[in-house]
Amino acid sequence: MNGVDPKACMCALGHIDDGFVFEDFAKNFLSGRLGYSFVPAGGIRDKGIDGLDHVFNQEGNQKVIYQFSIEKDGEGKASGSVKLLKDNNIKFDRFTYVTNQEIKDKDKLIDELADKHKKPMQVYDLLWFGANVNNSPATVNAYEVFKNNYLHEFQKPGAGFEIGDLVSDPRLYVFLRQQWDMRKDALNLDQVLADTLILYALEGTDPDENILKNREEIIKEIGKYLKFQPKVLTSQIDDRLQILSSKPERKIKYHTKDNGYCLPYETRKELTDKNLRDLALHKSFRESIVPELKKYLRTDDVRIQDAVSLINETLNKLFYRQGLEFSDLVSTGHSKEAFEKDLYGTISEVVDESRVILKNKQSVKKALLLTIRNLVYHGTTEQKEYLKCLANTYMLLFLLQCEPKVSLFFTQMASKLDVYVCTSILIPALSEICLDEQNRRYWNLLSGAKAAGVKLRINETILNELAAHIKKIINNYEEEFKDSEELYDDDITIIYIKEILIRAYFYSKLKNNISTFNDFIDKFCNPTLANLNRDLLLCLQENFGVEFVPLESTGINIDKTELTQLTTALEQEKRDKHRASNDAKLILTIFALREKNREMSHQNWSGYRTWWLSSDKVTHRTVCQVFSNKYSVSCYMRPDFLYNYISLAPHTEVIKEVYQNIFPNLLGVNISHSLPDEVINSVRSFINEHQAKDKGRMKGILSDLSDKLITDPNYSSRERVNLFLENQKKQFTLSN
Repeated sequence: MNGVDPKACMCALGHIDDGFVFEDFAKNFLSGRLGYSFVPAGGIRDKGIDGLDHVFNQEGNQKVIYQFSIEKDGEGKASGSVKLLKDNNIKFDRFTYVTNQEIKDKDKLIDELADKHKKPMQVYDLLWFGANVNNSPATVNAYEVFKNNYLHEFQKPGAGFEIGDLVSDPRLYVFLRQQWDMRKDALNLDQVLADTLILYALEGTDPDENILKNREEIIKEIGKYLKFQPKVLTSQIDDRLQILSSKPERKIKYHTKDNGYCLPYETRKELTDKNLRDLALHKSFRESIVPELKKYLRTDDVRIQDAVSLINETLNKLFYRQGLEFSDLVSTGHSKEAFEKDLYGTISEVVDESRVILKNKQSVKKALLLTIRNLVYHGTTEQKEYLKCLANTYMLLFLLQCEPKVSLFFTQMASKLDVYVCTSILIPALSEICLDEQNRRYWNLLSGAKAAGVKLRINETILNELAAHIKKIINNYEEEFKDSEELYDDDITIIYIKEILIRAYFYSKLKNNISTFNDFIDKFCNPTLANLNRDLLLCLQENFGVEFVPLESTGINIDKTELTQLTTALEQEKRDKHRASNDAKLILTIFALREKNREMSHQNWSGYRTWWLSSDKVTHRTVCQVFSNKYSVSCYMRPDFLYNYISLAPHTEVIKEVYQNIFPNLLGVNISHSLPDEVINSVRSFINEHQAKDKGRMKGILSDLSDKLITDPNYSSRERVNLFLENQKKQFTLSN
């Protein structure tokens, strides 16, 4: 039996902030340690409503009650639960309180409860779990199951782990399904999102006062208030700026001379009226909800200093932790059971983190619970309208990947990815070495992936191919451009240079960022080509964290017959024997690594780990033709997937700030009005789909969706990774 480090165990368990994750673990652990199972306690009405959440009987003995809790006020929770059991006339012989918190003076608490209630008491706290984790193979297994299902470890610098149930929670499934389904009509939804954000960003502009905003200022304004820039919509924002400022839309005006946008009078009037209505709604909500809470507090003769903060924090936490279920309940009346499931736990966390004094915490939790339930189920028309506005805003953020559980999934995925980077990505990235930060598309793709914890790799096949390309480029420059540089002194002549590295040199020279071709090459290797492979590798390691993994060190052997077959077939497609051989060797290496790591037969529910990041769409198609179904699951990762979902995605720290800034305040109402009903309806249908699947099947579905999102060439991504210089060429061609 492999031992578990008790300190590591206690550290992980102490971080659990989801009562149902702890309940699942505790039941398995106690079954292994004590030898019996647990069944939901009978006779308890609406467990979450009266605070008797996560309460179970020992199977075979209905009078032995266990309660699993993550509340920080363990003493108050245990004492309050025993009182509630007696108040509800629930007979029991023994009560055991099980918690992931460390209970100070545990023996004293046991004695006090036993004396007060004349019943045997027991407490199993965090220290007890640490002391017992290596008790038997069953306890070790319970901890390992918890780690595999809920503990998401990261390799990103400065990050340790997070705990979350991404399979039973509907948010990940709904997001992945929505993203995949959007490939059919992504334009419509992205238009709605982009239009909403553009109009919001242009509030305050006035042509009469010459108050205008250009494209960059609009994007900056969106980031200023939302606290993150929804970069996945950048291309849509460009398109929508043009459409919104043209007939028949004409929602905004563009002033060519000043290169700025503003709102015309009609739009400003419309938005002003809307803002006044929103302000009145926000004020009405605050004035009506506080008396509700104080009314329930008076029942227990409790007073608090800042009722508004408690209500705000509760709503904020509800959207942060239960946003999808809460929004679905508010918008459609569904998801009541899912919402109620952890409502008390969410409220308990808010009160535990507040300044409410210890003796009043249980009373405040009860009052706050009653207030929120009354608000949701029996609120006034204005209160429900306010909540619906916040729910719509949550849906907008959800679709922008600004959602805690979705962020957790992609962060976890990033930390587990082993990505071999093709020269079709490395060469464009190096070409951007002298460009401004905002114009470095491939460079930002790789540096962003590095920052997210993705392991980027190359082997000798890739490195040798990159070195050969550099040699070819230098030779090409010497033969065709060295003695005629004066001909390439404007944007028009430069954009037609075929080789991207040479084009990038001339563009950088034109912008006075570089003086000579040797200076440009010297940015990533010695122009004399001495130690070329070493220089390139050091450049890739320093800027993108690329790791060199020699083929020999992987312990795999590529089937020579397969290599010959694939190379021969690729020669027909690529008309380059050397390139065909390299690509055949590389893709068979990826499949061999997947097989060695048992990725193909024992997939993690978050998908495959080993991928080939490439712009090449021919190689895998040829693989399928040559080997039929043997390698049918692609190992090709689309660059735009890594760019949008990993490199540009908002991370947890940013998301927390966004939610604090939006829920529940006037801003959350202001940006809520443009969400179409079909989005809400599609989300509702996906929630239903999730509820219909058991956990085992859902793992397979999530794995399939993840892989499809990563690799399917038919997926219409929001933001493709296009070179800045290629975009310039395209724009010039279209304008002429």
